[in-house]
Amino acid sequence: MQRIRPLIVVATAAALLPIGSGTASASAQPSLCASVATAPAPEHSAHGALHPKVRAFLRAYCAWGEAPADIPKYMALFTPTGTLMDTGLAEPIGREIIEAQITNVVKRVEKYRFEPLSVSASPDGRVAFVKARNTGIVDPVGPGLPVAVDYVTMHRLELSGAQVQQGRRFWDQTDLFRPLDPKLPDLFAGPDRNTSAGPGPARPEQSVRERKRAWNTQDIDALVDGVNRLTELTGPGAAKGLKGPEAARAYLGKLFGKVRDLELEPGNTVREGRTTHREWVGHAIVRSDGREVSFGIVERFTRDGRGRTGWDLSFDTLDLVATPKQIEDLRGLIFPRPATPAS
Repeated sequence: MQRIRPLIVVATAAALLPIGSGTASASAQPSLCASVATAPAPEHSAHGALHPKVRAFLRAYCAWGEAPADIPKYMALFTPTGTLMDTGLAEPIGREIIEAQITNVVKRVEKYRFEPLSVSASPDGRVAFVKARNTGIVDPVGPGLPVAVDYVTMHRLELSGAQVQQGRRFWDQTDLFRPLDPKLPDLFAGPDRNTSAGPGPARPEQSVRERKRAWNTQDIDALVDGVNRLTELTGPGAAKGLKGPEAARAYLGKLFGKVRDLELEPGNTVREGRTTHREWVGHAIVRSDGREVSFGIVERFTRDGRGRTGWDLSFDTLDLVATPKQIEDLRGLIFPRPATPAS
């Protein structure tokens, strides 16, 4: 397993990249693109101005998102050696496959639009976490009328200047594919939302080592108790929020009922005011058939003025609810299959 060198940065401003945790509920947020286009420092960045190269990148990103069919404009977001790691991929892809993938997306997703919603970036502008909304219209599996899709993706971007050198997208593919195939199972169907629950107890912040141990041993109590005064958990299948620690425990119980033997390493961490993003990347085993799959999570901790914390998770569940053949067929609706070498 490839080891990831952790990088921790403390940010003074807020950020995002296209395509690819959650649902469209985030669309109620004010327009980041409008503010970054008209003001030196977006109102979203309450703790300071975005680094100039992050702001320049974000402007270009927003401009492409309004006209996604402009493939050269999309490719200009990446350095000549830039790569992208995405949910559903075994390894990062380079420019040639990135271009083929986005070309297929704009061909197969009618009226596709990409809108950055929020951003948290390091003071030096080298690392940004971006959340974005993706919308469009796609033909369903089997007969039927085209259906609207509306899903949110989380992007961790390592920038060189105002371009992406290494990007990774974290999102639940079922948010895209379930409207196309309603029979696709929902891992988190019917969790206890426990709407009357209050915040959890005050807890000291866990070290990265303690958090890593909790994820890799699937220690639900340690994961939940490690969030200081937890008020609400959001994530795949829980866009409206699960209130209180007990609902969070039930949610993680469903996840760990489908996956085992997590081997996660800490990636980038960005702290911006009261918000912290932390990246975890590695592998896991699907319990149903013993498959090893690439697995990654972004945790976002948002603290309010009274020390209470909202906990948001971005990760994929498609490998956990579908067979390899189903996944291949679903991804084939949108993403290009690898070319077969000529004999």
